[in-house]
Amino acid sequence: SDEEPAKLAAELGLEQSMERQVRHLSAGQRRRAALGCLRLRPATLWLLDEPLTNLDACGAELVAAWLDRHLARGGAAVVATHQPEKLADRAALEVEL
Repeated sequence: SDEEPAKLAAELGLEQSMERQVRHLSAGQRRRAALGCLRLRPATLWLLDEPLTNLDACGAELVAAWLDRHLARGGAAVVATHQPEKLADRAALEVEL
């Protein structure tokens, strides 16, 4: 529905950017928009490559909360990150390179 994208934009702090093309957004706003797309297309398995890049502290907390809810609902996630401390205690298997 049209209400869902608007609600998601508000949650992401992108309400003022709804009419702008993504290429005109800041790097952090582009990351938030990409993560919003993840929420609009439900999937059991999330593959996330550096999901916290270009996000401020509030954005990182939002991603962590979404990940917590996704896992609590029986979902799974594969997350590649150089910021594991921000997603601590969520990993069943952690590989350090």
